[in-house]
Amino acid sequence: MKFHSKSIAVAVASLAPLALVSTPAAAQPVPIDTIDQTDVIERINEETVAPALSVVTGNQIGGVDPQGKPTLIATATNGLRFEVNFRACEDGAEGEGRHCKAVYMISVWDAPVDGQAEELRTAMAAFALNNPAINAGQLGNGAPYVVRYVIADYGTKQGNLVSEFANFIRSATDFQNTISGFYPIAE
Repeated sequence: MKFHSKSIAVAVASLAPLALVSTPAAAQPVPIDTIDQTDVIERINEETVAPALSVVTGNQIGGVDPQGKPTLIATATNGLRFEVNFRACEDGAEGEGRHCKAVYMISVWDAPVDGQAEELRTAMAAFALNNPAINAGQLGNGAPYVVRYVIADYGTKQGNLVSEFANFIRSATDFQNTISGFYPIAE
């Protein structure tokens, strides 16, 4: 089973996204005591969320989305890869950086082999019913995805971001386990 690091917009626009194999991360998360969990991050962007993301992921790299906006691609220690995107952003005053009112995390996998579409939809519907804080679906090409959207109009505490990232990783891992039966075992 392959994971794709592409936003929904890119995956919909391109039916040949870059495949990334899910393997354990080489780097390890930083200790939670490297951040002040009570510190309120007033300006949400790729730079200000990176410390919280580093607590729950093995590594992360910066990139840009199809619209040229900064994004982060992270790998959890269990090998799950996902993208962190920012929406509803406003440019800050000089030296302040931009402020984004929303963050969303997304993981996309290859479309499974033909002939199991109905069974996959049933499994995904059951997953979504049991995981109301995350959205699961399929792109036009059949590729399954999970996404979590976090509203942060007025900022948020670093500890809350750590929880959001950790909850996404847990949910996306559960989703991967749910859909793994629809993929052939690699030899």
